[in-house]
Amino acid sequence: MMTFDEARDWYIKTRKQLELLGRVGRRHWDHLPWDGELGRDEKLKRIEADDIVADTGFSLGHLDDFAVLILFSAFESSLRDRARTDIQTDCERLVNPLATRILDEAARDLEQSSVFRVLELYKSQDADLVEEVNQVRRYRNWVAHGRRGQSPSEVDPESAYGRLRRFLARFVPPAPEDQV
Repeated sequence: MMTFDEARDWYIKTRKQLELLGRVGRRHWDHLPWDGELGRDEKLKRIEADDIVADTGFSLGHLDDFAVLILFSAFESSLRDRARTDIQTDCERLVNPLATRILDEAARDLEQSSVFRVLELYKSQDADLVEEVNQVRRYRNWVAHGRRGQSPSEVDPESAYGRLRRFLARFVPPAPEDQV
């Protein structure tokens, strides 16, 4: 599993590498020393500068959307993991079998319900922040389902990260064992 911060790190590093490769294609590819070892590399010698530029442009054009998808997936995983841990901790303290069963059912519901239903539980505490997260969720769904139809509110990776990070900081603080 990729953590939320690892997802952002992946995005930043991938964007940087694609931008660097595009720069090599635009500015340096045709001036590299092809008469040496580079020219003997079967894969490299068949690549044209224009192909590098076009391919990196294509990849960069989709990277932001996939980054939002991955960031939201890591966010959702963190949200569900923390809720699951909290429910399990509460269950271990209970002696009443009815209360234990209710929490067990809540844990199962958490696994099977949509993240929308999970987020709705936080609306009474900060409706604006939940709406910001829901905008990211809707954009992620649009990307995940083939970018069909009209795009919901445009969400870029940095704004998505900021919104999701604020939500996690407010409602999903690190578990006590993670703070050691």
